[in-house]
Amino acid sequence: METTTPTQHERNKSAKNRRFVTLFASVPVIAAILAVQSCGGIGGPTTNNGGQGSVTAQFLALLSNEQRTASYIGAGACSDAACHGSDPGSHFSDWQLTAHFENNVSCEGCHGPGSVHRDNPTTDNILTFPKSVNPVVCGQCHGPIYDQYKFSQHDKLIVSPVERAITSPESYGRTSRCIACHGGLFRTLTYDGELDIATMPAEDIQSIAQDIINFVPHTANCVTCHDPHKQTGNLTDEAKEVQLRHSTFSLDTTSVGPGTLPQSFQTIDHICAQCHNGRGADPSDAALTSGTARPNMHDSNQYNMLLGFAGVEGSGPVISNTAHANVPGQCSHCHMPDSRHTFTVSFNACVPCHTEVDAANRVTSIKTEILNGLYALRVRMSDWAIAAYPGQLGNEIFWEYTSTITAEGYTPPAQAGVPIEIKRARHNYYFIVRSGDFGVHNGAYAKHLLTVANENLDDLSVPAAPKSPLSLAQKTRIIKADKARAARADSEDDH
Repeated sequence: METTTPTQHERNKSAKNRRFVTLFASVPVIAAILAVQSCGGIGGPTTNNGGQGSVTAQFLALLSNEQRTASYIGAGACSDAACHGSDPGSHFSDWQLTAHFENNVSCEGCHGPGSVHRDNPTTDNILTFPKSVNPVVCGQCHGPIYDQYKFSQHDKLIVSPVERAITSPESYGRTSRCIACHGGLFRTLTYDGELDIATMPAEDIQSIAQDIINFVPHTANCVTCHDPHKQTGNLTDEAKEVQLRHSTFSLDTTSVGPGTLPQSFQTIDHICAQCHNGRGADPSDAALTSGTARPNMHDSNQYNMLLGFAGVEGSGPVISNTAHANVPGQCSHCHMPDSRHTFTVSFNACVPCHTEVDAANRVTSIKTEILNGLYALRVRMSDWAIAAYPGQLGNEIFWEYTSTITAEGYTPPAQAGVPIEIKRARHNYYFIVRSGDFGVHNGAYAKHLLTVANENLDDLSVPAAPKSPLSLAQKTRIIKADKARAARADSEDDH
């Protein structure tokens, strides 16, 4: 029998858990079942699974012993009004409009044989939530895509935020919502599902978090981005219906903008910006003065950088964004050429706007310029700190935030004594550093933020940085160490 704790089994029988099952009871998760029931001749098990073994074997491992002895009864049995229904809006009727239906991928193709479940409907004798949203289900038909996904960062789970939701569900599930981006299953059930986080009992949050660790251990999986039940109208940049939960294009800078709350800033209607945003990054002087523990943007502000907002911009004109922000598909245009699910960029995605050689040269040029600019800005802020706090241990990093200073074992100065010009400059420094692209997403905005930061240091009469003897690689290591230190500060705070 499949492994389950007594409390999980009890939840399976409760009305509370039936809400979960309603969401995923008949999830046709872009797949079909192995050799027993193929997906209409269009797919099959993967041939290269990153050393993970046969997807077919992994799928069989998800089934209970009872279900492995069951027989197939056909999709019609699932449409009974007392079960999953065939009325408009039901899982069954929505499925009939999808490519899965057109290609003979039925309910049992994703949930396994249903005879035992028909005779005695329980969640123990059919593949259902949470196991039914495991990517290996999709891998039965979408083998090459599954192989690519296994090599992506979305497949990798950072366990600590999920574990925190178990030990502190009120803080890390309901308030700070770390788990919302670090556990795709939670997002699917809450932001894109039927569960109200504000009123969700702590034990429900803990249950979902435990299911992530036990059954769906991925930062994001197929179902995080795709709705397995129905067509959504959210098309790709090639106008294809792939059942995306959200749009691939948006120019919204309000729902993730300055001053937004944790309860609202992750609900932007953009498939990537749902997670890849700065979590309400706020460049206002009031925010920079009141929040001095750590950078007030999260280590994922790629959407903010792409559209060019939430940095300290000064009073002069600013080029907020470039053609990269307006290309069809935005993120997916460059990170998913040919629907590649490794999410890594290759320069052939830049054609026809650039040749591959031109794109490579431009990337090298802008990254070199921004990295050198970041390091020079860092040197200037360090020079200010040494002059402002002479003779104090660790003073070369006293331009930093309190948590990033204490992380190095030093006692930070009172932040009231740190001028607003330094607070503006360090905000822009970390805004660029934490986006991780070093100008590639939006070189014009990154350069503007560096200019504004340096202008603020000019106002303090901080000398220009001398020419550095360090190589670009050495500068990059120092900057990335700052990025890692800020990430550690986040992990110890309620972001």
